[in-house]
Amino acid sequence: MTLNQIADMDERNQVLKTNIWTTQWWDDEMMRWDPDQYDGINQIRIPASDLWMPDVTLYNNADTVDYSKENESSSNCVVNSTGEIQYVSKPSILKSTCRVFIKYFPFDVQMCKMKFGSWTYDSFQVDLVNVKDVPDLLGFIHNEQWHLEFALTKRHVIFYECCPEKYPDVSFYICIRRKPLYYIYNLIIPCVLLCTLSFLGFFMPYNVGVVKASLSVTLILSLTVFLLLVAEMMPRTSMEIPLIGQYYLAAMSLISVSTAMNVAVLNVHVCNRDVPRWIKVIVLKYMATIMCMRVSECKHRQLSQNSDTIGARRAHSNGRYTAGTQSSRDPSHYSLQSSSSSRAAVSFNTFHDVGDDENEWKFSKVEQSVCEIFKHLKYLQRRNDRKGSLRDEWVKVATILDKTLMFLFIMSTITTSLALLLQNPGDATKRCHRMIAEDERFYENDTYT
Repeated sequence: MTLNQIADMDERNQVLKTNIWTTQWWDDEMMRWDPDQYDGINQIRIPASDLWMPDVTLYNNADTVDYSKENESSSNCVVNSTGEIQYVSKPSILKSTCRVFIKYFPFDVQMCKMKFGSWTYDSFQVDLVNVKDVPDLLGFIHNEQWHLEFALTKRHVIFYECCPEKYPDVSFYICIRRKPLYYIYNLIIPCVLLCTLSFLGFFMPYNVGVVKASLSVTLILSLTVFLLLVAEMMPRTSMEIPLIGQYYLAAMSLISVSTAMNVAVLNVHVCNRDVPRWIKVIVLKYMATIMCMRVSECKHRQLSQNSDTIGARRAHSNGRYTAGTQSSRDPSHYSLQSSSSSRAAVSFNTFHDVGDDENEWKFSKVEQSVCEIFKHLKYLQRRNDRKGSLRDEWVKVATILDKTLMFLFIMSTITTSLALLLQNPGDATKRCHRMIAEDERFYENDTYT
């Protein structure tokens, strides 16, 4: 057999398309003559359809057209005076079945076999013998997608359960290795970039809200599109899943987990109740230490200190007011002085005539109203300070959780990527010889069912 080109490899339908031609020799005692009786003619050419030909066919043919019948009608046979006949078929496109192993796609190696043999004649009538141990590759045209590792020829003699006679065949083994650059550029690199973009969700501020989760959802949809492209290339088999499909599935799972992480951190960030003690111990103490993050003092301690200061200043103000009302009795007016957002002081200077009960009663009413307003302001300030303290604590918890989950996500992504993409399929030649050895086991007992 002369192998001209590997035209195509249809992985989905597991069909190998090759451009070849075959050469056959056989002896026909009915086609002998004496050259001296025919003016020294030693060789003639006769249309193949006018001679007897062995019905050699491709056993694993995947086409509806029998190439041998098609060539017989358009080819000639070279007949020698000794009865030796040579038949060279015209170059033909053959489609043969080939089991595709997709585990290491796009770094896979395929071993395809083309089995030729007589369809009706047994070994006592037609004996097939391979002339060469390797096919002729002198005019081979290299394929842009597949690299030919090697090709060899083997002869087998087997029994079929249907018949007691032996049937010889000649098998051509073709070992091809896929060139992965196209798939690296169009499938693997985009997936790696999408996984890298998923890290941005951990660096986005919390006030963006649902945008952190929507980024991950968009990335999952993008990976789904690429996974559908890979599924369109591969055969529909449940025997094994290609590594690139596993990588896409793992990437989608990791991004889904990161989405759940971002949602959990967002919920922690907007929480408005007290931080449980176990969260303080686990997150603010241990996780912060592991992530080398410093946690400042909680603001609720400052809030209690501020409350004490406010109480002291209030007492001082009341005392100052009492002294003023009992001793000075200046002209009637009052002022409210605020030294800060959490500290305030009230002083009153009043003036009224001695014995004026009506003015004293009015002033008491004003004093009572101002005190009530002041108490309410202090209550609002204390509540705001409390909310701010709780918010700051939950922000610290959310920040530490975010950094910890980001570290776990990065480590999981790197580990998964290295574990799947760096799996070594082994030497292509050794793998092909291993596949040939497995195929040879069918012939060990000279029986094929």
